[in-house]
Amino acid sequence: MPPTLPRAFRQIVRDFGVFLTVIAACHHADPPVTPGPPLPAEPDIQLASMDDECSGLEKAIEAWRACPNLDDDDRDWLRAVSDVAEKSFAAGKKGNPDAESQRAIALACHRAAVSIGHANERCLAGPKPRVD
Repeated sequence: MPPTLPRAFRQIVRDFGVFLTVIAACHHADPPVTPGPPLPAEPDIQLASMDDECSGLEKAIEAWRACPNLDDDDRDWLRAVSDVAEKSFAAGKKGNPDAESQRAIALACHRAAVSIGHANERCLAGPKPRVD
C-alpha cells in the first residue's frame, strides 16, 4: 500500500530532522579572532591653572544655559549644577590645596567643561527626540 499523506508528511519531517542533525553535527566553531593592537594611552592634557580651568567650566555651563532647545528639566538641572560648582570652587579656593591637588581639580574642571561643551553641541543641533 502506498504511503498516505500523513505518513508521507511524517517521513519528510523525520528525514529533514535527520538532515539537520547531520548538518549540525558536522559544523565546527570558527577559530577565535586574534586581538587587535592595544589602544593608545590618553595623551597628557596641557592644563591651565585651577582657577582658569574652573572658570572655563562656569563659562561652558553658561553657554549651555543659553541653548534655546533646553526643556525645563534641563534648566533646573543646570541651575543645580551651577550652584554646586560655585560652592565647590569657593571651598576649593578657601582650602588652599597643594599643587598636585590643584592639578587634579583643574583636570576635573577641564574634563567637565569638555563634556558640557559636547552636551551644548547636542542641544544646539535641535530639540530632544520625543520619548513615548
